[in-house]
Amino acid sequence: MNPVTGKILRVFAAVMVTLVVVGAAGVGIALSGLVNVSAMNNDPAPVEWFLSTTMDRSVARHSKSITAPSLTGKERIAEGFEHFDAMCESCHGSPGSEPSVLAKGLNPPAPDLTDTAQEWTAEQIFWITKYGVKMTGMPAWGTTHSDEEIWNIVAFVKRLPEVSPAEYQHLRKNTTGDMDHARVSD
Repeated sequence: MNPVTGKILRVFAAVMVTLVVVGAAGVGIALSGLVNVSAMNNDPAPVEWFLSTTMDRSVARHSKSITAPSLTGKERIAEGFEHFDAMCESCHGSPGSEPSVLAKGLNPPAPDLTDTAQEWTAEQIFWITKYGVKMTGMPAWGTTHSDEEIWNIVAFVKRLPEVSPAEYQHLRKNTTGDMDHARVSD
């Protein structure tokens, strides 16, 4: 065997042994029960960074092929409000209202969309809403809702930062989601 081939084989063997040791250590940690999965304990900063970054990058990558339709129109936004109020408000809160008691036990907490809706593109919000996010409590609404219904939710969520607490309560009291009396316009 020539010296170059021998060196390549030694490096390859070292890499393989390292991968086996790291893999075995990971399995050992998982089987040991040492990792505290309680929702009442926060993850260490490096773990939180890793999980958050992984989610952000995954959503950005998987939503690239999605093209948002027009998100204007009173009917679209009104239907989106009705779905948001029925399915999303309890975890994400709404203008002037905190998330429910149930949501306060989520770890990580559901984002307050009145503050964070503008940080995501419509396509990213669609992807998150349709497919959900593992290990966060965010369900995949695509199993029960059509793409059109999800786009309606996205249309409302993108308008949510503009909605005042009084306007949200007006919309809630009006079962048709009449947008004529709210400041949210096309």
